[in-house]
Amino acid sequence: MNNRIFIVGGGSSLIGFPWKMLRNEDTIAVNAAIFDVPNANYFITMDHSFLRKIQPMKRSFDSKDVTKVFVGGFHHEYLKERRGLIMDERFRRIYRLEQFDIIVKSYTEEGCGFSFGDFRSGDNSGFCGLQLAVLLRYQKIYLLGMDFAFTGRTHYHNVYRGTRDFDAKLHHYEDNFRKGLSDIKRISDIEVCSCSEISALNDVIPYVPMKEIMWQGVV
Repeated sequence: MNNRIFIVGGGSSLIGFPWKMLRNEDTIAVNAAIFDVPNANYFITMDHSFLRKIQPMKRSFDSKDVTKVFVGGFHHEYLKERRGLIMDERFRRIYRLEQFDIIVKSYTEEGCGFSFGDFRSGDNSGFCGLQLAVLLRYQKIYLLGMDFAFTGRTHYHNVYRGTRDFDAKLHHYEDNFRKGLSDIKRISDIEVCSCSEISALNDVIPYVPMKEIMWQGVV
């Protein structure tokens, strides 16, 4: 197994990104990045509504030869398990998860876990990608499109749009990333780097441009 992996989010820093650079890399595609990352190894989301948002592209999603991971955020009181099924009690909605290969139950939002029984969600799909990479024992993890910065566009794509409280959510997600990254640095020898020049995380992890990573070959 390669010792490095790229986790691809949806930040606007990926506008115009040359996706072919990732063709031979291990990758985790977060949410709509699945439609752009070539030959992704994993797809991950904790947003059940994602499946509704991509309804026009469902055939393309279903055809992706990738390990699909759903993370249930059971730290939210509204999420319950009933007879082996996950239910959102706010809407009395049962999650239909037949498309997924792996269902992860996360009972803790903050920090970073080091076993699947202690999977931390960060309350967002991007952090779930980071947590998954840690548990898969990758030693070098690169974050793409994890900006936590609003530049006039919420995402590099137009698959879905941010909500009215998008800015507040960004700060919440950023805070959870910082807590998780602190645990990773304190407990492990895993190296996490940012590949987004505008990422708010660049003051706590190194920023490394993609061209430099590709030029060096092994970082």
